[in-house]
Amino acid sequence: MNAGPAGRRRPSRTGRPGARRGAARPASGRRGPLRLLFGGHPGRDGDRGGPLLEFAAVFPVLLLVAALAVEAFLAFVAAERLESAARAGARVAGAEQPEGAEAAARRALPPWLDEAAVTSGGNDHEGFYVEVSHPLPIVFSSVGLDLTLTRRVDMPDV
Repeated sequence: MNAGPAGRRRPSRTGRPGARRGAARPASGRRGPLRLLFGGHPGRDGDRGGPLLEFAAVFPVLLLVAALAVEAFLAFVAAERLESAARAGARVAGAEQPEGAEAAARRALPPWLDEAAVTSGGNDHEGFYVEVSHPLPIVFSSVGLDLTLTRRVDMPDV
């Protein structure tokens, strides 16, 4: 007990009546960094394994989102590469006629787009066109989606 100057009792600094100064607090009331990290209370085993179950439920969704992100990224890259190959073929078609246009477009494609279909010919404006197409999806082709990514470039006859 703490007695004041006039014999009155002062409240203790811990805020608990009868608590001694410097006395250790019970472990169950302490919120240390490890307890905050791992949560729970000692002796409570009722929720053991709960985070593992939550992870097992969320992991397939995260995996699907990651696979879709990779596929979307590769689709955008493929669109740019197909456009570049079609432009290369159209430049050759404009300068040398359409005979070498398909070969030039094929040479401009990266190896992972070897399955692309390349066509060329005359367009309605007395010029030439080169069209490059590739099926989607690129990575997960076993999925039964029937999508085709196509880029066409028209070149006037100069």
